Amino acid sequence: MSSDGRPRRGDPGRPRGWVTWPGGRRPRHPTAPRRPLLSAAVSSWLRLALVLGALAALGVFAGVPVLVVVLALIVIVILHELGHYLTARWAGMKVSEFYVGFGPRLWSVRRGETTYGVKAILAGAYVRILGMNNLEQVDPVEESRTYRSKPYWRRMSVAVAGSAVHFLLAILLLWVLYSAVGYHGFDRPDITETPRWQVARVVPESPADGMGLLPGDRITAVDGRDVVNFGDLRGALADLANRPASVTVVRDGETIQLHGIIGVAARDGVSGFLGVGPELAPPSRANPLAGLGRSLSDFGFVVRASAEGIGGLFSLQGLDGLLGPLVDFERDEVATGEVGSGDANRVVSVVGVAQIGGSLAQEDVAALLAFLAYINVFFGVLNMFPLLPLDGGHVVIATYERLRSFGGRQYRADVAKMLPAAYLFVILLVTVGLVALSRDIVDPLNLPG
Repeated sequence: MSSDGRPRRGDPGRPRGWVTWPGGRRPRHPTAPRRPLLSAAVSSWLRLALVLGALAALGVFAGVPVLVVVLALIVIVILHELGHYLTARWAGMKVSEFYVGFGPRLWSVRRGETTYGVKAILAGAYVRILGMNNLEQVDPVEESRTYRSKPYWRRMSVAVAGSAVHFLLAILLLWVLYSAVGYHGFDRPDITETPRWQVARVVPESPADGMGLLPGDRITAVDGRDVVNFGDLRGALADLANRPASVTVVRDGETIQLHGIIGVAARDGVSGFLGVGPELAPPSRANPLAGLGRSLSDFGFVVRASAEGIGGLFSLQGLDGLLGPLVDFERDEVATGEVGSGDANRVVSVVGVAQIGGSLAQEDVAALLAFLAYINVFFGVLNMFPLLPLDGGHVVIATYERLRSFGGRQYRADVAKMLPAAYLFVILLVTVGLVALSRDIVDPLNLPG
């Protein structure tokens, strides 16, 4: 303290907030908080730009066909959630969030009562609807806008909306495929059958390639059994898996004999496989009405096949069973020729799906559209599996509550009792997904480039 009793800077008796100036005391101005270098809005836009940059890098390093398939998968998932979102809004339910991806938030914007945004892991999407089960605590003021408070038919419409979008997309893709592009169909392509049937293509590294078969060769016999057309060839090969055989061909007017071991078809692991493709009749475009009829017919076929093979998830065996005509004929039976038995039975992740789709997209537009139609049907059927957290689980709960409600009293299912099964199912899906993802990265699928 100074001789006149006035506190100086640093004196313990000096009042806080004051400093000694030559002209007297002046109040100290509090230090203003430092501004962040980037505002939150700019930072979120930069994070979103990084994601877009990562997608662009994917196109550069993995190829444009793979990027197209990845973007198509993202759009498919968004449309699935958009179906839930629109029906929930129509049903009078409150939707608080609509996010693409999971994990840390990259970018978001609030419009009305809903926050829309993008998260770091673009492996899905979700909408958050108020009161999806009886465990969620909700403000009594908003209880009337919850999912659980709505009539049965409104809850059902929300639960099935996602799969309905997938099915409509599949039918639309098939209709475009038949009416605008031209496609043989999912049953079997039209093979050119003539007395002078000849080989159109030979699968690289297949038994036929090892024997020395060439495009243009006319196969007349297999192990002494006459072959007139491609159907005869299939019959002759059926019982020759893993057995040595002779193939008689006519090449440039000269009859020659080729020898080798017949392979095994990956589809069933029993039938013989040679690795040649027949000559196909060019696909024809159908008129819009006929194209719609074929679309509905093939849609039913793919739904039945997906339901039967749902346990296989995205195994190549399941893809081969549904896309057999596409893969076997339009791509020289590549799926049964170049994919080993281990690949044929393995479950693939989104990386493998993108690789398969990218490989098909390199062929033509028809192959890509058929693949996306199949993916939509598969997603739609899978989401109807009757377990939480899938849409089918909500359908089962809503139906069960409807059946147990009588006399004007609303029955509420005890969701807590269902959680162990739901957790087990989620753990199973995540485990299978992570194993498949790691394998697809470390040991990529053996598909032709």
